Amino acid sequence: MEEQANKILVELLQKASNGIDAAVSFSQAQIPDVVHQLLLWNMVDSLIKTLIAILTIPLVLWFMKKQCQRVEIGKIGDEGYSWERGNPKYRPTMVWDSKGEINFLILPLAGVLIMWGLFIIATVTNMVWLKIWLAPKLYLIEYAASLIK
Repeated sequence: MEEQANKILVELLQKASNGIDAAVSFSQAQIPDVVHQLLLWNMVDSLIKTLIAILTIPLVLWFMKKQCQRVEIGKIGDEGYSWERGNPKYRPTMVWDSKGEINFLILPLAGVLIMWGLFIIATVTNMVWLKIWLAPKLYLIEYAASLIK
């Protein structure tokens, strides 16, 4: 009875050992493909973020140019106070109000512009895609070190 139990135990251990060996060999065979996919994913992710950041620059500059323009659309008539009659009336924007004075919405606009500028700087200076393209081994070493930390 004890021999039969030992025989079954040896068979189970042998099967477990064979399964572990198969898993290790499978993992070793897949490592180059996994590393390639990791590099490709991180490169494309970084490149897309960089391109989006760069492509927003002309759009934001155009928007700010439109907001900073003070366009006269006529004269203040009966819609204002009596002492404002005859003064120029302007198209309101986030920078200028209808009287041509600085609008209070300039503060949130300035905050958004500062956040956008910081995003652009952070994205464009973090060129992971360039590091992967020029020095993929260096990137992999840094990536592995960041996983260990």
